[in-house]
Amino acid sequence: MNSTTHITQMQKIHFGSKIICSDGDGGTLAHVCFDPITRCMTHIGVKQSHLFGKIVYLSFEALVSATREAVTLNISRSYLSDVSSVKPDGALAFLDNKSIVQNSSGAKGTLMLVAVHPESGVLAYIVVHHMRPGQNTLLRQEVVTKLETGLVVVSIPDVALHGLPPYRSDEELQAEVENLLSKFTPLHVDLGGLTARVLDGVLYLNGNISSSLRGDIVQNQVLGIPGLLAIENHLVGDDTLANNLAMALAQDPRTHDLPIGVYPRLGIVRLRGAVHNSQQKAAAEEIVQTFPKVRSVINDLDVNPNESLLHVMSAAESGDAEDKIPGEYVRHTK
Repeated sequence: MNSTTHITQMQKIHFGSKIICSDGDGGTLAHVCFDPITRCMTHIGVKQSHLFGKIVYLSFEALVSATREAVTLNISRSYLSDVSSVKPDGALAFLDNKSIVQNSSGAKGTLMLVAVHPESGVLAYIVVHHMRPGQNTLLRQEVVTKLETGLVVVSIPDVALHGLPPYRSDEELQAEVENLLSKFTPLHVDLGGLTARVLDGVLYLNGNISSSLRGDIVQNQVLGIPGLLAIENHLVGDDTLANNLAMALAQDPRTHDLPIGVYPRLGIVRLRGAVHNSQQKAAAEEIVQTFPKVRSVINDLDVNPNESLLHVMSAAESGDAEDKIPGEYVRHTK
């Protein structure tokens, strides 16, 4: 596999998955076709949901994205209906979920998934069902020695084969991720701000967390789950968010001279301080509200046109007390 392309970027072709055209459902995925020499995917076979299950063949260029949920195409349903059902010419390998995957040692399984590089369509890896009893196994393209219609031949020593982690379903991995995070008591305060979703064996962590350090802790908690292929950690800590918001407010000409206190809590941002007019108050809220990873804004800025000295630090929560020492994640624009 090309080391410059991450496993999360691969197009994952699941046989039987839904086909989505530019204007709606177009059927299901039936086949994929490869050039056995270059190992590039050349065509996909689509079984339409009408016309008595007619299978048509489209070039790889029609594919926009492919995941467990669906294969998305850049063509319309009417275009799909007009495509010929004649198989493409050439010495191509036609593969489907009945194709046999055979190891040089004699072990056999059936093809479950094919993953290719997004731009070139070059084979990246396959997932095989039941080559090891009761398990699914991911095999990198390096061990594939032959592609032909209905057959993929691989060569991997039995010791290495049985040492590979199982390729587990997204449902199994999702349940284990949620179970681990829910049992780790120190993270309970953060769970309301984050989402953890497994798709094609990759865990995507998104949302807000109370600190960048806790974001690393979340990742470390799930790092050793067997069958998890990769972790995409997009959690944003309140400390990082506060710094970024303060910079945004300081760089905007409408608010750059205003000492505005920024107080995030799992992406819910409270603004405190004093401004001279309602336009400045609205501008500060607009800048923060449209900032990535901000869930909502509580605008507690005071409007006082006669205030000659604006408080640099104001209380994070409601109340009249001036915040002489800012809270843990307080950032000010001045």
